[in-house]
Amino acid sequence: MQFPRGAAAALIALALAGSADASRASAPSAARVLAPGESVLQDGLTLVVRRATLSPTAALQVWIVCPSSGYSTPKPGLARLTALGIVASKVNGVSLREAVRAAGGELMVSVFPSSTEIAVLAPAGEVDALADTLLARVLHPVIDEAGFREAKLRLAEQQQIALNSADVVLRDGIFGNLFVDGPFHVSTYGTPNDLRSLTLVDTQGFTALAYVPDNEIVVAVGGGLDEAAMSERVGRAAPIPVSATTMPRSTEGKISSGPVPVGNADDAGVALGWFGPPATDKRTSTAMDFLSDYLTRPDSGVVARAVKASDPTATFSGQFITLRDTGVFYMTVTGGTHTSAAMAEIMRAAVKPLLDAPMSRRDFARAIEMFRTHTLRDAQTPQQLADNYGWYFAQGNTSYAPSVTSLDLRGDYYAQVAALTPRAIYDAARTYLGSTPVTATVAPRVQSPTTTSFLP
Repeated sequence: MQFPRGAAAALIALALAGSADASRASAPSAARVLAPGESVLQDGLTLVVRRATLSPTAALQVWIVCPSSGYSTPKPGLARLTALGIVASKVNGVSLREAVRAAGGELMVSVFPSSTEIAVLAPAGEVDALADTLLARVLHPVIDEAGFREAKLRLAEQQQIALNSADVVLRDGIFGNLFVDGPFHVSTYGTPNDLRSLTLVDTQGFTALAYVPDNEIVVAVGGGLDEAAMSERVGRAAPIPVSATTMPRSTEGKISSGPVPVGNADDAGVALGWFGPPATDKRTSTAMDFLSDYLTRPDSGVVARAVKASDPTATFSGQFITLRDTGVFYMTVTGGTHTSAAMAEIMRAAVKPLLDAPMSRRDFARAIEMFRTHTLRDAQTPQQLADNYGWYFAQGNTSYAPSVTSLDLRGDYYAQVAALTPRAIYDAARTYLGSTPVTATVAPRVQSPTTTSFLP
């Protein structure tokens, strides 16, 4: 899946509640303001509240800042197996998955190298009940034997899909070569051998270290939400404060000058990957977001169009991912008739004009308006808004989240967008995309021949 990105128009009710050193309490008075609409209460609970009333559904999410491969000896797939075990384990005979389905909602589990998201899209009439269930199950996680077995089966299925997807294999290959260790070095899915080695004790130990208040934020976005009631609900459910365990560091590696084979999949493909600025460098990160939109946007992106013009049967994707320590910009092409080397050259040639000179004022003015439009369009629903805020919480920079804005685009992110210039874009492109990228290639998996029997 794609890493969450985009910005937010303030068209939908937004009530965001995060636990940062939180303890049980009900509606204490605000102690200090962190960002527009965001405050930390006296008990340590973080709240963000914004109003509107258009959505008949609500997105309820818990984000956990945690390494996908665990804290000491790397155990790829551990965070994913743990999250799947939490939603499958039963309390009073009912699992979180079953409770959400019975209420007509949708349950989603997303695992990234340094964070996990467990989310519910709830019908408006079921928000309170599903919020209580989600908070109870995720803020106080329990994994039982039956839930663990089901989680293993589901992860085995996900591994099969991921290992056959050229796009996923390439993206994991880019990260695995940009970083030499830590959670960004290994796939969040792990391998079948990794899965066989993981135990129930592993998942229970992981919840004890990862699922603690310092690492968590609760996000609720939707029409008709009662902000005061949601604040009280989160305060009642918040676990006892526990100090967070330090996230293992992902060390940047040395870029190989030649293509790196990263495996086999359902199709051939090639990917290019570059390091980017950290989330704290907001000026350059915003410029890289602009470049991501300008180059990789489906249908309108410069590289996307160049690939399609060269081979309409090929599939292109790309993205700049804002991360806490080191961002990543990558592009992939899968399928089609060209060789990996030819497609890599097509992508690099499409980027080259941005490295040769700043954009013209006319081209920049048009592109910046498209960028604003696209980022607003990408975050209109409760789920998109919640994803955006949760992602930037995981990167330690909620005040920079595009969703911290208003209809007139006030807020840190859009102030950074307004300050962009052709020179700033050129400087960002030269600094990051002007360097040698990691080039990952994947070969099509050879299918075993089918034997036809003519016996009766």
